[in-house]
Amino acid sequence: MSSWVKIRFQHLKLWRKYAAMIAKAARDVVPGAKVYVVGGVAEGRVTVLSDIDVLVVVPRGKLRKGLYAEIMMRAMDAYGLPLDAPVELHIVEEGGESRYKTRIEIKAY
Repeated sequence: MSSWVKIRFQHLKLWRKYAAMIAKAARDVVPGAKVYVVGGVAEGRVTVLSDIDVLVVVPRGKLRKGLYAEIMMRAMDAYGLPLDAPVELHIVEEGGESRYKTRIEIKAY
């Protein structure tokens, strides 16, 4: 197994920890945000090509340009999210989360 594959799977095993870091950062940047893990990880389908899809649901009127970068930077700077963590954010306003079928809510930590 290549070192890239090993590193990738090591990151994917930590999906709950990384999701908690994103949740804290999202709530710091947008109070009242709700955070969920969606996609393959939430459905138990993890492959070497998987990423950790995190859905951030913000209150109406709080969606803004640059929010993705703000949340990711906060997660890295304040909570130690590794730069190479395979995390993909999906940010929607309240009501937009209904298109994501499987969601695992990341409660306050």
